[in-house]
Amino acid sequence: MQPKLSLCGLLLLQVFFSFSQEESTTVSETFLEEVVVVDSRFEIKRSQSGKTVIKISEKEVKNFRGRSLSELLQTYGGIIVTGNRSAAGQNLGLSIRGGRNNQVLILIDGVRVSDPSRIENDFDLNFLNLADIVSIEIVKGAASTLYGSSASTGVVNIITKKSNKELKINLGTVFGNQNAPKTSFDNFSYLSNFGTFSGAKNKFQYKFNIANQRIDGLSSVKVGTEVDEFSRSNFGLQLGRDGKSFDWNMIYSKDHIVSDYDNGFPVEDADFVFTTDLERFSWSSTYSHQYGSIQAVVGLQNTDRKYESSYPSSSEATNLAVDVFNKFIFKDRFYSILGYAHQRSSFEGVPSNSQNDMYFNLVYLSPEGINFNVGSRLNNHQVYGTHLTYNINPSYSFLLSNEDRLKILFSLSSAFIPPSLYQLYDSFSGNNDLEPEENTTLEFGFEWSNNDYARASLLVFKRTEDPTLIYDYATYKYGNSNKRISYSGLEFDYKNKLFDAVDIRLNYTYNEKTKGNLINLPKQVFGTVLDYDLNRSTHLNSSFQHVGTRSSLSGAKLDAYTLVDFKIDHIFSNHQLSAFFILLNVFDTEFVEIENYSTQGRSFRLGVNISF
Repeated sequence: MQPKLSLCGLLLLQVFFSFSQEESTTVSETFLEEVVVVDSRFEIKRSQSGKTVIKISEKEVKNFRGRSLSELLQTYGGIIVTGNRSAAGQNLGLSIRGGRNNQVLILIDGVRVSDPSRIENDFDLNFLNLADIVSIEIVKGAASTLYGSSASTGVVNIITKKSNKELKINLGTVFGNQNAPKTSFDNFSYLSNFGTFSGAKNKFQYKFNIANQRIDGLSSVKVGTEVDEFSRSNFGLQLGRDGKSFDWNMIYSKDHIVSDYDNGFPVEDADFVFTTDLERFSWSSTYSHQYGSIQAVVGLQNTDRKYESSYPSSSEATNLAVDVFNKFIFKDRFYSILGYAHQRSSFEGVPSNSQNDMYFNLVYLSPEGINFNVGSRLNNHQVYGTHLTYNINPSYSFLLSNEDRLKILFSLSSAFIPPSLYQLYDSFSGNNDLEPEENTTLEFGFEWSNNDYARASLLVFKRTEDPTLIYDYATYKYGNSNKRISYSGLEFDYKNKLFDAVDIRLNYTYNEKTKGNLINLPKQVFGTVLDYDLNRSTHLNSSFQHVGTRSSLSGAKLDAYTLVDFKIDHIFSNHQLSAFFILLNVFDTEFVEIENYSTQGRSFRLGVNISF
C-alpha cells in the first residue's frame, strides 16, 4: 500500500500547486529565453513569436521513455490522440483543436511525411520509436502559408537524435505487460529493445539505430477473447556534415509492422492480419550566405501494405516532397522566406496527383516589442487549380516588471486541403466530384512568462470550414458539406518550477462545434504532469488526465474517465546505467476510448538503459 499512498500524496501536491505559485520560486539570472523555430522557420525568442508554440524538450521526452509518442503528445493542451490507450496497433487519430488527421501536418526533421494509401493521406505515428526522438515542436492553428496543404489545425515537427560526440553507444530494453482492466497483473506481454550507435569525426557525423517491439496483451475488440499480437521493427541510418558555410544531412529508415486485428462489422474476434513496410529517405542541406541561407529539403516515402482478411487486399503508395527556400535576415529586424514546394502523391491503380506552391513570409521584430508575421502561399494543384492562402499574425510583447513579460497575440490564417487519392478513387467510397476543403482560423490570446522559466497562456480560437470533407453515411461515400461548419474553443496552459526541484505543467481545453462533429473527441480535457527530483539520481514523474464525455460513431454517449500514471527513474553512480519503473492506469480504471474496442487497464513496464 505504501507506493499507492506516496503517489496519492504527490497527486495532492500536484493539484495544490496547479492553483498556486509560491513566492519563494526563484529564477536563475543566467537563464536564457527559450528559442522556437516551427512557427516562422527562424530561430527567434519565444516572446517574439506570435504563436503559443509547444516545445517538448529533450528532458521532457526522456521523462516519457518507455512509453509511446502518442502518449506523450496526449499530455499537451489542445491535442487528442484517439487510440493511444487501446490495444497495440489501433489506428491513431491525431486531433488538434477538434480537427482530423488530414488537418495536421507531420514533419520528421523538417521533412513532410504522409501516406497516400491511407484514407486521409496522413502519417501513422505507430511507426515511430520515442527512444529515437530528441525533441518536438508543435504550432497550433493554420500554418499553410509556410508548410502547405494539411497544415490547417497544426504542425508537429519531430526531431530525431543526432550525433555530437566521437563515439556513443546507447542500448535499452523495456519489458512488462499490457492488460485489460480488472485482469491478472502478473503476465509478461510487452517487450521492446533498441540500440543506437553514433559518432562524429572532424565535421562528419553518423548514426545507426535499430529497434524492435512486440506486444500481445489484448484483443482488439472489447468482446474478444483471443489475444491480438503487434510487432514493429525499426532500422535507421543517418549521415551528415556540419560545415562552416554548407552542411547536409541524409536519413534512410525502414520500418516494418505486423498487427492482428478483428472484424468491425460485426464486432467479433477474427484472425485478420495487416502488414506494412515503410521506407523513408530524406535529404536536407543548408548553404549560409552573408544575409541568411538557402535550404533544400527532399523527402521520399514508399509504403507497402497487405491485409489478410475476409476481403484480402494490398496497396503500394509513394509520397515525394521537395521544399527549396531562401532565408533573408536584414538588421536582425526583418526575417523573410521565399520558397518553392513540390508534392507528388501516387497510389497503386489510381491517377497520381501533384501540387506546386510558391510562398513568401515576412517576420518583423521591432525594438518596442510590436512584432508581425505575415505571408501568403499560392497553391497550384494538378486537379483543383490555384488557391491562395494567407497568414496575418501580429503580436505585442512587453515587460510587466524586471522578470515578468506579457505577450498579446492575434492571428488570422487560411488553409487549403485537397481530397486524398483514397477519397477520390476508392472503388466503394470514392467520389470524383469532391471539392477541396478550405478553412479560416481566427485566434486571440495572452501569454505570460517569468524569464521564460514560468509560463501561462490563455487563448480562444474559431475555425470555419467551407466546404469541408465529410463521409456521408447515407450514401457510404465521401462528400462535401452543404453547410458552413465551425469549431471554436479555449485553451489554457501553465508551466512552472517549484522549490527548484519540481516541474509542473497543466492544461485545460474546451472544444465546441457548429454543424460539425467531434466523434470520439471530448469537449473538455484537463491534464497535469508533475516531475520531481528526489535527488540528483532519482526522478519521479506522474501524470493525471481527465477526458470528458464524447459522442461515438453510432451516436452513443461515451462516459468521461480519469487516468493516472506514475514513473520512477534512477541513474546509477557511474552515470552510464539507468533504470525506470512505470505504472500505467494506476487505479485500474475501466473506460471506453473507442466504442466496441478494448482499452488498457493497470499495466507495468520496467526498463534499463546503458550508454557508453
